[in-house]
Amino acid sequence: MRRYFLITPILLIFLCGAVTFPQGSTLSCEGAYGAVPPRPLAKWLETSAAATDLATQNRYDLLAGHLLLTGLVNGSSCPSGGINTDGSPNACGIEVAQTEVQNWQNRYDSAIANAAQSSHVPPYLLKAVMAVESQFWPSSDWTKGEIGLGQMTEPGADLLLAYRPGYARQVCLETFSEEDCNVAYPFQTLSIQAMLRGRVLRSLDASCSTCAGGIDPAKGEQAVTVLAETMAASCGQSARVITMITGKTPVAWMSYENFWRFVLANYHAGAGCMAQALKNSGSFTSWPAIASGLPSGCRSGSEYVRRVEENIKP
Repeated sequence: MRRYFLITPILLIFLCGAVTFPQGSTLSCEGAYGAVPPRPLAKWLETSAAATDLATQNRYDLLAGHLLLTGLVNGSSCPSGGINTDGSPNACGIEVAQTEVQNWQNRYDSAIANAAQSSHVPPYLLKAVMAVESQFWPSSDWTKGEIGLGQMTEPGADLLLAYRPGYARQVCLETFSEEDCNVAYPFQTLSIQAMLRGRVLRSLDASCSTCAGGIDPAKGEQAVTVLAETMAASCGQSARVITMITGKTPVAWMSYENFWRFVLANYHAGAGCMAQALKNSGSFTSWPAIASGLPSGCRSGSEYVRRVEENIKP
């Protein structure tokens, strides 16, 4: 998830533009791009897929370690219960956990397919982001502020609430009056914004003291929906950053594939990093050129895109 700072209120308002309610349908990623991209799309950018088509059989050592450490997989037949002293699984642990690793990495495929259809976010890409963020283990680290399957952070919740006004209104109405929630998120008081971000994060916490392994896997389905909405929010913010820096919509400069690479890097590194990357790159058409323009402190955005692409099912 995003590793950088919350956008300042002034920049947030500038990047979001004027938002008023009632709100109609939220702009799709194709709409943010500025045109319907030529068909057929690359498979990883198609926005619909059957859950069975998303199934993978990958090795995920972090996931195997969680399953062994929480007792969801019995590693007693392995040396040290299948776990190294640093908490990683040893070779025997990886082997005995692999069946359950396959079950866990595919248990949210139906939720991914449904969320992709409603948000118009590519399901293969959505699953790959989950693989990179959490390896499908929906735990939370409140010390680091990384919550759930998508490892949602406070800046990520900020992005979601700013660019998905319908979702922001839904979250707002869980706590505040309809009159209060007629004010768009960027124009709410800082205290209300903070409460709404906190509510988003708490909704993703799958911790469960009475559940096997201390995790309620059903909470993962909520996390899938929120992750899809946040990726769609990144489409909107990316388009606005590109237009702000270049004076033209993304379709004027880049392919739809490269737009999505920009969206992924924006999701991870943030709008400030991507705006500076465009200014530094000297080219708005080439993803490698844009990535080379990422300033110091933001360069993990390029690595993040590479890792996601490596995890997309062929």
